[in-house]
Amino acid sequence: MAVFAHPDDEIGVAGTLAKHARRGDAIKLIWLTYGELASHFGQMPEPEVAAIRQEHGRKVAELIGAEYAFLGLPDAGLSASRDEALKVAHEIAQWRPDVVFTWDPYDVHPDHRAAYWDVLSALKLCRIPKLVGEAHRAPVRLLHYFREDLPRPAIFIDIEETLEVAVEVFRVYQEFYGWDRGPEEFRESRARLGALAGVRYAERFQSERPLAHSYL
Repeated sequence: MAVFAHPDDEIGVAGTLAKHARRGDAIKLIWLTYGELASHFGQMPEPEVAAIRQEHGRKVAELIGAEYAFLGLPDAGLSASRDEALKVAHEIAQWRPDVVFTWDPYDVHPDHRAAYWDVLSALKLCRIPKLVGEAHRAPVRLLHYFREDLPRPAIFIDIEETLEVAVEVFRVYQEFYGWDRGPEEFRESRARLGALAGVRYAERFQSERPLAHSYL
């Protein structure tokens, strides 16, 4: 499962999710908001914004091989509250993931920070039947986007086989927003991460604790 504040936040994990999907794993993308404050929407009515974002979600999920959902919380209004965390907890309890990806805890955007803390709280709340019904008590690993200043273990995922899926996810938003940065720059950014890990292309995350390996 991947839980993010806005559509396009998932670009950094698209190759990893697609790789899991190709292996046969079930994947779900959750966006807490529609990202409705993007300047491209101007004064567009909320239902029209939601329709556009639903189409973005559909395209991205189809590319990755995932299911998806929007929780419809207010853009630039996330607060890491109990109510927000409980909404995420219900999704986790129902979907029962082994791993959840999200933003790092100290990103400059308050919605990004809130997404992390919502997920962290949800991973506790999802274990409480009186809150979520059928609880999800199995261990769930939390991985977040990498920060240079955070002393936690770095996790690199080799995405050579799914790089072009990640590129196509990037294109969905690059074409919508009109970003100057294009697909080649995107590929180069993944190549730089790959060079750090000794592979051609990679995505990079962090874990709150070291991963246990059965062998090296």
